[in-house]
Amino acid sequence: MEIILSAKDIYKTYKTASGEVHALNGVSVDFEKGLFYAVIGRSGSGKSTLLHILSGLDRPTSGTVTVAGTDLSAYSDEKMAIFRRRHMGFVFQQFNLLDEYNVLTNITMPLKLDGRRADPRFLQEVTEQLGLAGKLKKYPSELSGGEQQRCAIARSVLAKPHLIFADEPTGNLDKRVGEETMGLLRDTGRRYGQTLIVVTHDLDIARKADQVIHIEDGKIV
Repeated sequence: MEIILSAKDIYKTYKTASGEVHALNGVSVDFEKGLFYAVIGRSGSGKSTLLHILSGLDRPTSGTVTVAGTDLSAYSDEKMAIFRRRHMGFVFQQFNLLDEYNVLTNITMPLKLDGRRADPRFLQEVTEQLGLAGKLKKYPSELSGGEQQRCAIARSVLAKPHLIFADEPTGNLDKRVGEETMGLLRDTGRRYGQTLIVVTHDLDIARKADQVIHIEDGKIV
């Protein structure tokens, strides 16, 4: 058992006009390499906050997050951005594709930003597996929602990250396309030994996970 990501005693408090909001209250959880985790809970339970803290997109009020033994709190924002680009992939509900670039440029963008080139054989393998091989010159506006989400999956996988974070990745897709998309996300994760952490309210997705993390009122239950 290899622990790739570990969160210890995570608290997150937000100050709002009506007082303090305790989004996370002492969360501790470990993630094993290569497994698929579903994070479930009601709206406002702290699911997305946990995902943002695990991925370094946000910092905890207290507690530590370590990825492959590296304590993320040691990184400046700039170093954290580089670390994320190299070790993490992201798939969001909104696809987050850049309209002015074609599919090929969109899916290789994290590598380009890091001054790296895509491995041509791996690029071919991933795009063929995701059904994008014939669409690399198309633009996001020419694609269906399902195809755009497959682009987001390809982009998250191509840099060969240890971890893939997905926040409601099927939220904008119909049921059939959503199931296909989740299947592809799960299969690519297994194929390349990546740990997949998915925030979802869809219990059908959660049932297919290796482990389910249930959050209520900022605590794991």
